Amino acid sequence: MTPAEAESIRRRALTALSNNRTPGYNFPGYFLDLQCIRYDTGGVVLEMDTGAHNANPDGTTHLAAVTCLADFALAQACRTFVDPSIRTATMALHLRFLGGEARGRLRAEAHSTGFSERTALAEADCFGRLTSEDREILRMSGTWARPPAPDGRAMHPLPWARTEPAPPAPLLKPAELDAMERAAMRRVAQSLRDAKDGEFADRLWSPVVRKSGERTVGRLPIGLHIGNRVGHVQGGFSISTALFTAIAAVPHHPLLTAASAWYISPGQGKGLSARSSVLQRGRNVAVVRTELLATGGKRVLEVISNHAVARKAV
Repeated sequence: MTPAEAESIRRRALTALSNNRTPGYNFPGYFLDLQCIRYDTGGVVLEMDTGAHNANPDGTTHLAAVTCLADFALAQACRTFVDPSIRTATMALHLRFLGGEARGRLRAEAHSTGFSERTALAEADCFGRLTSEDREILRMSGTWARPPAPDGRAMHPLPWARTEPAPPAPLLKPAELDAMERAAMRRVAQSLRDAKDGEFADRLWSPVVRKSGERTVGRLPIGLHIGNRVGHVQGGFSISTALFTAIAAVPHHPLLTAASAWYISPGQGKGLSARSSVLQRGRNVAVVRTELLATGGKRVLEVISNHAVARKAV
């Protein structure tokens, strides 16, 4: 990573924190610069560029950025049916990886038929796909609920749902940052120091993984760098933390092909802990179960993922 790229990432992070002072969005959305191209009940389109801030050393888009975009796009599809003051939350997320590389400008398209009143807590099913360089690389679906907001407070609208755009936020000075913002900037600075070969995104968003007996364990600190607008971990980062741990559990099956996640409780506290157990390790396919826990051992997520061996070239 060049000094210019590192300085660009620092400024991007500070700009994201400055914009995040306006209620309604979150640091990852600003940092990734998600662009809303379409937002109505007929469908939602979000786009994201790949750069030094969210790429792997080989130039492909980091998995956490991909799952953040996927989760966010699906969530917006059902949000078009409700008032901007209403909160929505992920209940289940299903991802089918089609084999193409994520790189360049990614485009997430999603749609929903809105919330059903069949259940006491209204639910909506959402469907979509993600393309890279006009090639479909991911199919996705999920279920969202409409729970009350924490403490009963009304939600502020997202940038593209506002009747009038918010005025540009002045760039914060380091001395003006609060404790959580300073922690986010320290995380960015440490990730830049540790990124010797362009793996900044990996240092920022990937859990530290190790073997523990028959299990593989991953840990990731919680902070604004993976937070949503109500102070919990954003759903895309919850599943990516679980998937990185699952991938490490089956190194001889390096291709992640599918994953299903069930969201049980909010990710909150000081850190996330993932525990992966191999359910099946065959010649060509492996199946992994991953539990994601928050501080105090509270269960956040249950994930089942499929992993495969690549076909040999003929």
